[in-house]
Amino acid sequence: MSKRSVFTTITPLPPSVTRQHVLDTFHNHLEMIDLNPLVEERHRIKPPQKATPEEFHCIWYEVTDRVQYLPGGVYSGKVSYPVCFHDLPNGIQTHCYAPMGLEIKGKWSLGGSLPGEPREPVEMGLNVPMVGLYVREDVDMKCNIMLTNFVKKTFKKSHAELVARLSVKAQLQEAAATNSTLASQATSPHLSYAGSVHSSVGSPGFPPQNMSMFPPGLQPPPHYTQGHPQQNQYQAYDPRMSMQSAFQGHQSVQGAYQQQPPPSQFAPSELSNTETSKQDDAKKANGAPPTQEFPPVELP
Repeated sequence: MSKRSVFTTITPLPPSVTRQHVLDTFHNHLEMIDLNPLVEERHRIKPPQKATPEEFHCIWYEVTDRVQYLPGGVYSGKVSYPVCFHDLPNGIQTHCYAPMGLEIKGKWSLGGSLPGEPREPVEMGLNVPMVGLYVREDVDMKCNIMLTNFVKKTFKKSHAELVARLSVKAQLQEAAATNSTLASQATSPHLSYAGSVHSSVGSPGFPPQNMSMFPPGLQPPPHYTQGHPQQNQYQAYDPRMSMQSAFQGHQSVQGAYQQQPPPSQFAPSELSNTETSKQDDAKKANGAPPTQEFPPVELP
């Protein structure tokens, strides 16, 4: 006589565990099998005859467990059974066919939200954490009524240790990824960890070292010189200084232009009295009338 048992287990994960590391472990079938403390051996097999049409296209393994029938390891034995794995976007599904009519359908999923992510609604009655990631395992077990309590107790104990190992592994992977990122930044020529942050970022009001203040194709203003004794080469460019220098240069050119007298448009005003009298004497000798002087005409 068989009895069906359906239960759900929620296991919160540490804050340092990332979503991707947990999903990578779920989708690594051999690693999920090896994390179970009861497993002693596993290998890939073909789908058995009892597989359903949907399960026929899954990945199948033959797994051997060491089961303690009496406390303290007084009496134990090995149990081999086929199990299939089916990957899901947010977890994995399993189905094992154990001896004595034991069938266990399991679904592993990753739930919860990390800081900065929108919080998803949680299911009531399962003691689901409001913040952070958690592993959810939904189990549908069909077993002999005489062995239900023993199988259920053994199953929960082994899978609790499996989740604990998975959590520690994810933390180690996250720590290794963080150390690798810091090491790559320390060895990078653009950013060294020892005293390069100040030189690469620069002080307030000063640009970084070995960096031009002007973008490519733009020349510095006339008053800016790299070797000027009275101006720091790292001093920030002020556009008002450039406008003031240009305005002063315009005034100096305009003043020099105003000092020169404008040339007159009339030739008699440019001639001296001596030159005018000489021209009159020459015209009298030739019999021409003398030159008549006209007053200067002012243009409006």
